[in-house]
Amino acid sequence: MHPAEEKVFKVSELAQLAKMSLEDRFAEVSVLGEASGVVLAGSGHLYFTLKDSAGAVRVAMFRGSLQRSTLKKLENGQRIIVRGMLSVYVPRGEMQIVASDIRLEGIGDIFAALERLKVAYRDKGYFDPQRKKALPLLPGRIGVVTSPTGAAVRDIVRVLQRRFPGIAIILFPARVQGEGASAEIAAGIDHFNQAGPERAVDVLIVGRGGGSYEDLWAFNEAPVVEAIFRSRIPVISAVGHETDFTIADFVADLRAATPSAAAELVVGRKDEFLGRIDFLRHGLLRHMERALHAKGSALQGLRSDSALADFPGRLLELAQSLDNTGFSLARLFQQAWNRTLARWHRDAQRFAAFDMAGLLRNRELVVSHLGTQAAARHNERLQQRRERATALAGKLASLNPDAILAKGYSITTDRERRVVRDAAALEHDAEIRIRFSRGSAAARVVKE
Repeated sequence: MHPAEEKVFKVSELAQLAKMSLEDRFAEVSVLGEASGVVLAGSGHLYFTLKDSAGAVRVAMFRGSLQRSTLKKLENGQRIIVRGMLSVYVPRGEMQIVASDIRLEGIGDIFAALERLKVAYRDKGYFDPQRKKALPLLPGRIGVVTSPTGAAVRDIVRVLQRRFPGIAIILFPARVQGEGASAEIAAGIDHFNQAGPERAVDVLIVGRGGGSYEDLWAFNEAPVVEAIFRSRIPVISAVGHETDFTIADFVADLRAATPSAAAELVVGRKDEFLGRIDFLRHGLLRHMERALHAKGSALQGLRSDSALADFPGRLLELAQSLDNTGFSLARLFQQAWNRTLARWHRDAQRFAAFDMAGLLRNRELVVSHLGTQAAARHNERLQQRRERATALAGKLASLNPDAILAKGYSITTDRERRVVRDAAALEHDAEIRIRFSRGSAAARVVKE
């Protein structure tokens, strides 16, 4: 074709032609897939991606159609059937389905996989509230594991600097989506747990901004879950938006709806802390002033007492000494208060680093050792009792009358069954009974 006859389209014209062609050929189609990246705009229009294992297409559903739809509320991971018209969004030249109805077909693969992981980790005890660690009241350093270029880190830093200016924030940069992201996030958590005193932190924020279920999947993978579970440092999970949930949220010591919310939770406002301290300080000073005033009044009463009228100079000295004591007490109180604040901060740091699990293991070893010693002593005493019982049994057997009778002896008793020890005690013709080793016999006494 000659260049002069060549038809040249504008981009918008070509997109419009494609739109008309698709809408004419696919005026009504039904497509099965899994919902992802669901967004409900302020205008009431619904936007999401319909996908399967091999492809994806954008879907737009306008407010009127959504109100008439079979399924009124759509969530990520749901497996649905979308009916509508295949079209082109001209400003981006992007093919999309303009949906007229959505109905639920089943739970999508991603959502089902997340539910299986949730059940598996719950059965292993990873979600147990008893193992959750409390956040420090006033952390000295805050560790953050997230992308260094994302909006999440900017939101966290902005909120923390606004709430507590000057607080130390240490970032471990990590990818938060895609292949290898879970390993980098886990490495960041382990890094802070293994850090020396110069890099130690009191609490960790682990997370990222919003995205589709696929974008957030790194926070469901084993490296991240295991790293949070074994962390000695309290962990706040701040992944996605308020409606997004990952396995990391359930394992962490605290779940925040967004990264900004995590920064709100991790530390109180500095002016509130200072205001509370100032309130307590003024309360104590007022109490001291009232006590000093009462003592001064009592001293004034003593000064005016007639019995002490001869000692005005001494009383003045005592009053001055009392004033000086008040000034000293105020200074001592301020110094003690400063030392108490410093001690609270050191205790908070020691508490964050305290290894309760190690202490319990040591206690278990001590109890096991004591149990072994007790068992050994019990067996030794039992053996001694057995040997003594054997000796007593032998001695008892040697004293058994039957054993004596077996040697040829006999026992003679009279009519009252009394043992006869002296023949002279027997009368002539008296009845007696003689017991032998085997049996007995009756007899009469014959006097010679």
